[in-house]
Amino acid sequence: MRFVKKNIYILFAAIGFLFLFCFLTEADLAKNGNIIWTLPYTVKTLALSIIGGTLGGIAICLTICRLTNHPCAPSAQPLRKGSNAAITGMRLFFNKVTQPQLFISSLILIILAWLPSYLAFYPGICAYDTPTQTAQILSGEFIDHHPIAHTLLLKGTMQLGETLTGNVNTGIGIYTFLQLLFLGAVFAWGVTFLRKHSIGIAGLIIVQAICMFYPFHWYMSISMTKDIIFTGFFLLQLMSLAGIMLSPGCGRLSVLLFPASTVGMIAFRSNGQYAFMVLLLFIALAAIFGKEHKKWGKLFLLALSGFLAGILLLQLLFRVTGAEPADKREMLSMPIQQLARVTVYHGGIGVLPEDDNTLTESEKALINDFLLDEAYREYDPHISDPVKRHTNTYVVRYRSKEFILTYLNLLARYPGDFLNAALEINAGYLYPGDVSHAFINATESQSGLGYVQTRWEEGTLNSRGIYKDSKWEHLHAKMERWADENAYLRLPLIKYLFMPGIWLWLYLFLFGCLAIRHAGKLCLPLALVLGYYATLFLGPTVQLRYIYPVMAAYPFLLPLYINASRNRTEQIF
Repeated sequence: MRFVKKNIYILFAAIGFLFLFCFLTEADLAKNGNIIWTLPYTVKTLALSIIGGTLGGIAICLTICRLTNHPCAPSAQPLRKGSNAAITGMRLFFNKVTQPQLFISSLILIILAWLPSYLAFYPGICAYDTPTQTAQILSGEFIDHHPIAHTLLLKGTMQLGETLTGNVNTGIGIYTFLQLLFLGAVFAWGVTFLRKHSIGIAGLIIVQAICMFYPFHWYMSISMTKDIIFTGFFLLQLMSLAGIMLSPGCGRLSVLLFPASTVGMIAFRSNGQYAFMVLLLFIALAAIFGKEHKKWGKLFLLALSGFLAGILLLQLLFRVTGAEPADKREMLSMPIQQLARVTVYHGGIGVLPEDDNTLTESEKALINDFLLDEAYREYDPHISDPVKRHTNTYVVRYRSKEFILTYLNLLARYPGDFLNAALEINAGYLYPGDVSHAFINATESQSGLGYVQTRWEEGTLNSRGIYKDSKWEHLHAKMERWADENAYLRLPLIKYLFMPGIWLWLYLFLFGCLAIRHAGKLCLPLALVLGYYATLFLGPTVQLRYIYPVMAAYPFLLPLYINASRNRTEQIF
């Protein structure tokens, strides 16, 4: 077996530790609602995580090493008649298919697979932020809480529909189809990208099938939200960066798409720029400390140009629309949850019997100034919105020193509560067994608020000329029921491919596998995934639309790893 450096074992041991720690603590929180971090509990949890995680991580590392260094490669087997001959014939036929032909064929198949859901939910799924954005469009007063680029795109298609047919609903249908077409084209380009980088027929068929039949694609491709266009640009950026890493001479198309997709990411989600800054940092470090200083430096300049172009575009949109900057409370979701939890458990407000009333009067006063109307009484461990909507950000902006000192003092006194708040709001991202993500927004009085959101605010939207006009009502009813009942949770084993808590660990596993094979060319795109996860961990809750970009991207990155393992790539660039 090939020699694996000690630091690879350390990496897998660290991943194993993190996984087991999150698994144990999140399971305890799900069962009991709280963890009291006594010394015995802390020692026991850390000991189990260190011993079990380390041994498990090393065992997985050894298994991967044995599997990826097996002496019997498929190409070494002699060709036999029968089925192998048929496969060879398929390969010969497939090799004659050009890249444009593959792209067009892939796109057509994806559109055909998604078209039934488009007809069922026509003119689209108007959940999430649609009521707020359409209100901005009608009033002409734009706020950057939702990306201005997306709101303007929505406005343009609404006006187009009204111009062509006198019907705003037609414009919504046009927007939804254009969004479906864009996401499908990105997926089809991803398939052709994989073929260009020597992914075999079987791998391409599997990826194509996932693009066509993964149920969340049916819903999200027609959900009228900025996250879907962001997903397209996110995938474009990952694949174009991988193309720069893998292609001799960097690949002209990848060099063009990389900065262009950066601009799209920044324009269509506010946290896109923060995720990209993490990637930019890693490229800068490679330029400073890497072996190929000039090549890394060129890549850094290319990345920086895309970043600056995205920021300039945002500023231009602000000027053209006269938009107001959004309130920064979204960025304070984590402190809001932590301070609310500390107040509920230690503020003497009488919500919980275990409230020990140990907060000082000055601490209570600052929290009451920050969380207005005793909003901490509405604390929900899994979503910050009930408390966040009553937050007075003036306290953070103009009383910064007092706020930071109070926050740090409370962190020092109640580290367990702060950790519990962070673990609970991110349970969906960290714990494969979590089901809270499916019921965060659910209410008895309204449907369409499951993990896959399909709710319409019919009164509001109907008054703006937007109404349900399903072209396939029978399918619409079935898809509504599947979404509203969170039916994916009833699928044995397969359900984990739908749950958000598995994807972080799949990406860390992929990173570990790349490290084993020294496939450094493909590690860099994962820095963007790391940056995006950092923004999710500081966000307000777990939702499908937030995790969807990393769900959509993984099936494209995994075949590249498998191919890199076979080719035993060693050098960057």
